Amino acid sequence: MDARRHDDHAVILLVDDDTRTAHRLARMLEEDGYLVEVFRDGADAVLRLERTPLPDVVVTDLMMPGTDGLTLMREARRRRPEMPVIFVTGYPERLARWGDDAGGQREPLVFTKPLEYAAFSAALGRLTAHCPGRAS
Repeated sequence: MDARRHDDHAVILLVDDDTRTAHRLARMLEEDGYLVEVFRDGADAVLRLERTPLPDVVVTDLMMPGTDGLTLMREARRRRPEMPVIFVTGYPERLARWGDDAGGQREPLVFTKPLEYAAFSAALGRLTAHCPGRAS
């Protein structure tokens, strides 16, 4: 995936092993004015984090084969400690079980599948209000 960056759009790193779900969410985000980089697995997303510019926000599934969403969050925050992370998962209780391990400098937001897009979009808007081109 090529790293796209325009000064007038926040960049979302979207990671979900369910391709259909990821592309549907990516289309909705793009309609809302975000640039979206979609990855099917956490390992490829971690490799993307090796390139600059870093995305503005990570939106990830929690349970994925190989590199899971929690590991992806740790890798993103190793590069930028205050990186906003949003989990979209069918298993929110598994994140709660990990307690402080899921924390860091900023607690991740958690949304349950099926996603209630209006609430998700509002939360994402608050997180990206400081990003280039996003009105506060």
